[in-house]
Amino acid sequence: MKKLVIAIISIVSVFAIFLILLFNFVLYPTKYKNYVTSFSEKYSLEIALVYAVIKTESNFKSKAKSPSGALGLMQIMPSTAKYLAKDLGINNFEESMLFNPKTNIEFGCYYLNYLFKKFKNKDVVICAYNAGEGAVKNWLDENGNLVYEKINYLETKNYYKKVMSYYNVYSNNEISV
Repeated sequence: MKKLVIAIISIVSVFAIFLILLFNFVLYPTKYKNYVTSFSEKYSLEIALVYAVIKTESNFKSKAKSPSGALGLMQIMPSTAKYLAKDLGINNFEESMLFNPKTNIEFGCYYLNYLFKKFKNKDVVICAYNAGEGAVKNWLDENGNLVYEKINYLETKNYYKKVMSYYNVYSNNEISV
């Protein structure tokens, strides 16, 4: 009887672990891993942060288009993309290129890196990615740190919470390179 109970507990434990892994795989995918890894390394970003931004922005839908006109996985505005393309030396940029996962992830990572160089603070970068550089300057203390209570855009407050929540999950899931 004791061996049967141990066997049943073992089977249930393995099944529970399988369900947890499946649950994480479905809810927190790591699609486009080659691009995310490559461009995260190229632009000195945490892979978990890039995945958190993609999950928040488009939920991994490469053809996503927001009501404001942001496009692709990392929801980049075409006007921002034109600036990024010029900076990256891409002369033949077209808006439709933002639906290409490789292009979109590179542009998004490049932009995140730009924001990190400017603000040097993950919390500020996350808010600036959503609300823009101008808005975020009003939410900083004298040391350049984000003061959450100063954020006067509900969308940005919610965006920040989502990105950080997903960031924590992706960080704890130890995404392998």
